Amino acid sequence: MFSASMSRAIFPMIFGRRHPDKLSDGASTPLQLVRLQIEQKVDGNFPFIHQISTTMTFKNTHHIIVEGAFEFTLPEKATICGYGLDIDGVIVDGVVVEKQAARIMFEKEVRKRIDPGFVELVTGNLFRTRVYPIAPQQTRTVRVIYQDQAITHNNGFLYQIPVPFQTRLDSLDVVLTCYGQETVIPSFVANSNGTASNYPQFVSHSNGKYTAELHLTTVEPSVENEQILSYILPVSLKPVMSTVEKDASVGAYFAISCALPTPNQLRTDQLDIPSKRICILWDASLSRSNSKENRTLELDGLKKIFDTWLTRFNKIEIIIILFRNNMNEPIIFQLLPNNWNDFIQNFQDIPYDGATNLSQLSSIHFIQPIDYYFLFSDCISTLTNDSMIENLYSNFKAPIWIFNGNHLHEPFDFDFMRYLTQYNGNGGGYLNREKLELTSDNLTSIIETIQIQYMKLHSNSNVQQIYPSNATSLPLNLDRFLLVGQIPLPLPNAIQFELEFSMNNQTSRLPISLDLSLIQSDSIGLIRRLWAQEKLNELNAFKDKYKSDILSLGLEYSLVSQFTSLLVLETLQQHLQYRVCPAKSRTLLYNQYLQHQTVEQNKKANNISQVIQKWNQTCQWYDKVITDVDRHRAYLSKSTPVNMFAVRSSPNVFQLTAPHFSAFGSASTLTTTPSLFSNPAGSLFSFGVQTSTATSNTPFSFGSNASFPSSTSSSAPIFNTSISSKQLITSENLSNASSSSSTKETSAIIFNEYNPQALYITRISSSSSVTNAYSIYLSERSLNRQSSSFYFDIASHFFSPKSSSSILDKFNQKQENVKIVDKTSIEYGLRILTNILELELEAPQLYRTVAYKLMELKQWNLALGIFQKIYSLRSDEPQSLRDLALVLIELGQYNQALEYFKQVLTGLWDERFQTIQTSTVLDLNRLLVLMNKTNPAIDHRLIRHLPLDIRIVVQWDTADTVIKLSIQEPTGQICNSTDSFQTDIGGYITNSFGKSDQPIEYLLRKAINGIYSISLTYVNNAQHTIVGVTTVLVCVYKYFGSLNEEKQIHTVRLTNYNQTIDVAQIEVGDLNLEKLKDELEKSKKECCRLQNQIITGKQQTQSLIQHTNVTCDGCSMSPIVGDRYKCIFCPNLDFCHDCQSSANSTHDAKHPLFCIHDSSVFASSIYTQNIGGLIHSNNTCTTCSVSPIVGIRYQCITCNINLCGKCEFLCLHDVSHVRLKIIQPQ
Repeated sequence: MFSASMSRAIFPMIFGRRHPDKLSDGASTPLQLVRLQIEQKVDGNFPFIHQISTTMTFKNTHHIIVEGAFEFTLPEKATICGYGLDIDGVIVDGVVVEKQAARIMFEKEVRKRIDPGFVELVTGNLFRTRVYPIAPQQTRTVRVIYQDQAITHNNGFLYQIPVPFQTRLDSLDVVLTCYGQETVIPSFVANSNGTASNYPQFVSHSNGKYTAELHLTTVEPSVENEQILSYILPVSLKPVMSTVEKDASVGAYFAISCALPTPNQLRTDQLDIPSKRICILWDASLSRSNSKENRTLELDGLKKIFDTWLTRFNKIEIIIILFRNNMNEPIIFQLLPNNWNDFIQNFQDIPYDGATNLSQLSSIHFIQPIDYYFLFSDCISTLTNDSMIENLYSNFKAPIWIFNGNHLHEPFDFDFMRYLTQYNGNGGGYLNREKLELTSDNLTSIIETIQIQYMKLHSNSNVQQIYPSNATSLPLNLDRFLLVGQIPLPLPNAIQFELEFSMNNQTSRLPISLDLSLIQSDSIGLIRRLWAQEKLNELNAFKDKYKSDILSLGLEYSLVSQFTSLLVLETLQQHLQYRVCPAKSRTLLYNQYLQHQTVEQNKKANNISQVIQKWNQTCQWYDKVITDVDRHRAYLSKSTPVNMFAVRSSPNVFQLTAPHFSAFGSASTLTTTPSLFSNPAGSLFSFGVQTSTATSNTPFSFGSNASFPSSTSSSAPIFNTSISSKQLITSENLSNASSSSSTKETSAIIFNEYNPQALYITRISSSSSVTNAYSIYLSERSLNRQSSSFYFDIASHFFSPKSSSSILDKFNQKQENVKIVDKTSIEYGLRILTNILELELEAPQLYRTVAYKLMELKQWNLALGIFQKIYSLRSDEPQSLRDLALVLIELGQYNQALEYFKQVLTGLWDERFQTIQTSTVLDLNRLLVLMNKTNPAIDHRLIRHLPLDIRIVVQWDTADTVIKLSIQEPTGQICNSTDSFQTDIGGYITNSFGKSDQPIEYLLRKAINGIYSISLTYVNNAQHTIVGVTTVLVCVYKYFGSLNEEKQIHTVRLTNYNQTIDVAQIEVGDLNLEKLKDELEKSKKECCRLQNQIITGKQQTQSLIQHTNVTCDGCSMSPIVGDRYKCIFCPNLDFCHDCQSSANSTHDAKHPLFCIHDSSVFASSIYTQNIGGLIHSNNTCTTCSVSPIVGIRYQCITCNINLCGKCEFLCLHDVSHVRLKIIQPQ
């Protein structure tokens, strides 16, 4: 029943781009639309504009609480003017806030688990709204209000109301209202079957008001047609229509809509020319890969134009330029009347792949003149340089016509299109799907006919802020011209002015008269907002140049723009905290906010003093003297058997063992909690989440063996640092003299082999050539189109030497320590990698994924553009500034890099960013050495260069994510954020376990000879979405800050929680195998001798201890003498030392055991007592369904569920939730 004819304005929702897995590698969580309500209003006094309110109810079909995100497109001339979110069943209006500030507030409130929501402009006509929280199987309601312009049609106005749904709706309600129209009745446009019988009828009310209502249940979406309700208001179209709207502060806003004459003259530069020369700019990016039917329509339209021209010319010279992330060499083709099929072959086998980079078009320059530029694109650039964009048309000395066959609901950047076609002196225009379907003569006429230009307004009256403010070319098929402006106070009774137009070098003036005495007082603000939108359209041509003006305009007129968003906050405290005035519609909250405006603001902390304090701690670590005794102690600790279940404390009276524990858990599985034990009254430890009273002197970890990372700990993909060419991978030293100053030691940084465990990699690896591998990739892409991991894996394969090297090549590379990759393979790899930018617009996580890989490849210029985009999206994250500075250093732009480092150090950042400033001070002092700058404008207490033998810096692309860095040193000691922040040889980890602060650093001032192994563990992700696949950037320095500094950058992908991967090894010193074996053997013997002495002394002491009233359930020894082993899972089950180590058929070998040396020391602890009598009747464990719960019961405060002790120990429920530990049955 929805009309598909004359469709222009579609408003569909995009509910995610895939069916999400447990961990998605996208950047947002999709939702399902279940109810839709639409209200439309139009004022018959000036029916040129109308307002539409769309209320959408979404359902969370997942089984976790999520933050939902959904995207929608608006018509090219539409403006969002309202946004609301349901809070406690009532739609609450949002307020306009600066875009970055709105996102920061939203994400802060999400981390507090409080209800926020906001809507933002992504790019072009694409908008995104985010909502939190949405409970499992529950709904949230969002309302979006926008105003649009009507379409002139048969001496009337056509209104198209999008009905945006793509899945079955539970209910659909539509209410259409037309008021102020007493003489004519609106009528619906017939649907594709030629009938309007299914449409509701307009009902007349008093005062010229007409309404039509539609209420449906269980509604299926249309498969073939666009879903639009269309109706016509058959008013008489006057040559000039005008309206004036009073405003208390400005005076009045006015709008003029005037009919334009129909030009019938050809452009003077197209007369009497012997041939035509056309440049075709063809977008071959990934965004056009699924639009074959749209591309066919574009080529059909092009054929119509060329066929007409070939009746007048013998040939047409065509220059074809394909562009995506890079631009191909031009193809020159001579089109004749009989070789169209040969011409079309140029477009048949194009691989649509890679990001869209429109800025590179500014480099196009031809010596011979071009008659027309034909650009085939939606003009959404995902890889761009803003400075080049601003001067894009300066080299284009001919009209630019944009062909876009996309369906009307698909996103496009109309501001950029208008910038290219209307604001240059050569003219041009936009050929959308509707125009491309015109006949040959009509389509050619649009291009060849001279365009009317609006020049300026002439007035003796006091009018201001007129838009358009400058001369502009008007599209040929534009029926009416719209002009808006302001009339300042005091208002006159009437004003007169003239509009000047130009056509074919001839000018004419149109007189306009406005009678202000007839202004209606019951305005709803449509003209005021229309004026603001027209001004915004003009400013958007140069967004960065006019950022402050766009921001001010959006805030004053409640517009969603590139720099403003609409935000909903719930409480007065939130509005006060962020200094955001509530919407006036929330009367009580608005008045309360005004009363609290005089409250004194909290004073900001002295940030620089905190940075200095942290830096002093690093300097104290650096100044600590490491002696040979310390290094020898490190080897001793290696030879001592490390029980991974030992709870280390001062008395050393407790030990925890778990025979065959790896059958149900591992170290990486159970370290997701900051500390498994808390400290209840009267006991050393208890099960539960970490509390504020937990101490740091009893760290422990889990595992059946010592906590040394295994080389086979994970089969996760590790991506090699192989670079594209010798030029790309040359070591980045601080001085060219490094080669002469380096020693002859066999030191190296060796990253593990690239080995993604995916079938598509196996297939591509079997290819015989790079070209064949690319063809296999294209065939695999259809099944993995929306997966960033797919593109990342494939690109990494093309970047690796084995993608193109022979056995001889690999042998030579090994001898030269240089990795060589074929140039074609690099080109394919970059193209595939940049596809990630096309998956979701303005998604910082995806931008960082690409930028980190580009850093690894030393593609600094490309990385710089992306990091600049990230900074514009995430200016509140200091990592954005640090990344920019590091890339600028590589490009030699030291001064700008220094300024960015200063901003990181002096800025006030969220508490999530605890460690980055110390890391930045290290980088800053290294930069000062490079600059030879001794007196920078920064606090002198931060100026101290700290050269290091080894520095490892780890950062990642997802927020609120915990990554554990572990370094196994040559001594066998492991430095990580769980067990040991510092080692005996001076190794130091900067980030504490359980926090999402980044970057994490491993620092070592003086390295001993041997191998340093690097591993990473994906511990946790606290985001409220089902995304989680994380790209980690690992930057490894040897001899950091010295003349012979070596640096290698490497990226890895972590795809699963608790996943541990071995990343790389650093070899230091002379690693002669025989010498190393001798040293290890001597150390081993000495350590074994000392170990035996220690164990013998402990056994003599412990063998005398008796555990009163405790009987061994294996051999019935009573009391148990020596160590007592108590089962964690079984109530009142104990073993002696002999029974715990022998096979026992009556007890599950997978159950972990506590080793208790002396029960009397902790007699009051519940864990040393019989807990079999603690029976929690009528309480069932939600995870394992055991009932009743015996022992300690854990109640999740967040989910209001019960857990038994076993499930709590195994961390089977979300470890970030707060638990209530209940010992006594209630």
